[in-house]
Amino acid sequence: MGLFGLFKKDNNSFLQTALYHLEGLPIAEKVLCTITLMPTELQISGGGTSFAIDLNQIRNAEFKTDRQPAPSGGIWATSYMLINYINLENYLLSVTFKLDIAEGKAKQIKNALKIVDELNLRSQNRPNIKVQL
Repeated sequence: MGLFGLFKKDNNSFLQTALYHLEGLPIAEKVLCTITLMPTELQISGGGTSFAIDLNQIRNAEFKTDRQPAPSGGIWATSYMLINYINLENYLLSVTFKLDIAEGKAKQIKNALKIVDELNLRSQNRPNIKVQL
């Protein structure tokens, strides 16, 4: 799916989702963040602050789901969106968001998956970098 496939047909807006911040940004844990994929950057807004990561800085993205038995006999699932990027000081950093499936809407999860797919598509041909640990 190309970047221009992210436009919605109804109002021509960019792909967007809302997930809770877990770690990686200078805001509190569990702050609801709006994550918007724009043509040149990933915008993150939450806790009264806006952040932008240039798409060329993003190294990879993942969407994972952790499933655990629920007390009622069902399954409790929590999804995580992880984004690794190179900051302006050339350090490899990550930001993590989460959403409990019971709280979430299917559209939020679907859009988060689409954002991850698009970020990985855009970053797959970037050369490897060396990070000194």
